[in-house]
Amino acid sequence: MALGMVRPQRHRKTGVYLFRQRVPADLVAVVGKQEVVRSLGTKDPAVARARFPAVAAEFEERWKSLRQGLVALSHEQVHALAGEVYREEVVAHRANPGGTELWVFALAFDNLIHSVRQRQRKIPSGLLLTTGWTEAEALARDRYGPRVDDLLARHGLQVSPQDRKRIILATAEAMRDAHAQLRRNAEGDYRPDPQAERFPAPQRFGPPLTMEELWEAYKKSKQISPKTVKRWEPVIQKMVAFVGVRDARDVTEEDLMRWRDHLLESPQPDSKNKKGKPLGPKTVKEVYIAAASAVYGWAKGQGKVKANPAGEIEVTVPKKVESRGKGFTDQEARMILSAALAPPSPLITPEHAAARRWVPWLCAYTGARVNEITQLRGQDVFEDSMVRMENGRKVEVTFYTIKITPEAGSVKTRRFRMIPLHDHLVEQGFIDFVQQRGKGPLFYAPERQKEGVSGQNPTYVRVGQSIALWVRGLGIDDRDVLPNHAWRHRFKTVGRRCGMDSAKLDAIQGHAQANEGGGYGEFPSDALKPEIDKHPRYEVTAAETTDGRRTRWSKERASSP
Repeated sequence: MALGMVRPQRHRKTGVYLFRQRVPADLVAVVGKQEVVRSLGTKDPAVARARFPAVAAEFEERWKSLRQGLVALSHEQVHALAGEVYREEVVAHRANPGGTELWVFALAFDNLIHSVRQRQRKIPSGLLLTTGWTEAEALARDRYGPRVDDLLARHGLQVSPQDRKRIILATAEAMRDAHAQLRRNAEGDYRPDPQAERFPAPQRFGPPLTMEELWEAYKKSKQISPKTVKRWEPVIQKMVAFVGVRDARDVTEEDLMRWRDHLLESPQPDSKNKKGKPLGPKTVKEVYIAAASAVYGWAKGQGKVKANPAGEIEVTVPKKVESRGKGFTDQEARMILSAALAPPSPLITPEHAAARRWVPWLCAYTGARVNEITQLRGQDVFEDSMVRMENGRKVEVTFYTIKITPEAGSVKTRRFRMIPLHDHLVEQGFIDFVQQRGKGPLFYAPERQKEGVSGQNPTYVRVGQSIALWVRGLGIDDRDVLPNHAWRHRFKTVGRRCGMDSAKLDAIQGHAQANEGGGYGEFPSDALKPEIDKHPRYEVTAAETTDGRRTRWSKERASSP
């Protein structure tokens, strides 16, 4: 966890915003100071906030690297570090190099070191590292040692005196090439320097940032729902296995494009089908690429990675042919609600029977998501009142509401809402049922839950899946209709038909408001009850049985979003 300042701090005199952080206690002796300070290069607070995470992440990586202790550098790594100094020097001066005199003088000094070093190449290199500093090497150390030390500090590297000497001497040679290039720039020659190609690509020296580490940090920071964890975690694992890159920062857009094509073109085995088949474009786009993009997008905002390799990846999803609406028809709605009124089978539990009896009716009259209903508890049902005009007089009217709340289970919006109950539900005895059940869950028995039930597959979700299978068994088997989610579509359609206020209709269903102003204030129950009352009653008679014909629909196929 980062220490010290958690936001930019404004310099009292200059007004420039700073990054300030206490050095971790265990590294103070290594760093040589108790606090690090870096200018964020702006007086604009919004820009400072945008730059802050990247600097914070850089220092966090530095602390991780320093905790490794001494790092032995390879020959390639030594020259990669020297290449960084070369590039920094050229970039800093090439636009306005000034006169040639400056670079002629710098080159003279560099050439002196170079010529002496050339004569010393006859001595075995191993001896040079152990026999101290020659006069020319000492010149290189005095001139470029502080710059190398700053470079090592930025990388969070602790190296042996021998490796430090190797870097300084490699840096002296690199600066000789840089100053020669800058002299040519000062003379108006901007042709590419062939010497620039001799340096290895920049390298990382600290511990790798694994995708697993990034995923865990993302889960903790975003506090994503168990359902999303269950859906995305295998996706992230599959991505890591396919790309085969140890450090998450090394994953490229090309890597993920290959992964996308693999998902679309190659069989994808699963637990039910060992052979499997390629995934559909919609699944690849909305699950696989979306998961990678979400994690990398967050990581970029935190300064942990430089770019989001999944951010620009396109997946073409053919427009689906729709032969009917997504909501239940009048006939389908009546069929389900009629079956819900039938005597329950003696083979099912009382809670399952109650779910078949009330969940479809509650969905029909509230437009709520099925799992928002199956997770309801007795303590989530309230008595309320409002004042309305009757025959020119103010009359206080009592009604009931249900509270959809994250305290009971997963709510997509992560925000509670109150939904007034339609009078028809009360007349059917729903409140009596709630009072008999008590304050706990209405549609499952916690004491009969299987051991080890995880937050990724809670009981109330399985109750919703069983309701979906039951609906399919009644004969609602059109693949364009999701057996539970179709109530939400139907509620919206009926609401528009009967003249419900659109903003209040969205509030009842937990949909985002159409404009910014709609997000202000609340929609109290007494403001929503008149809209619920506009919903026409479902006048149906009980079917003979709650059981319908058997179908081959799986739980996965039957479950709603």
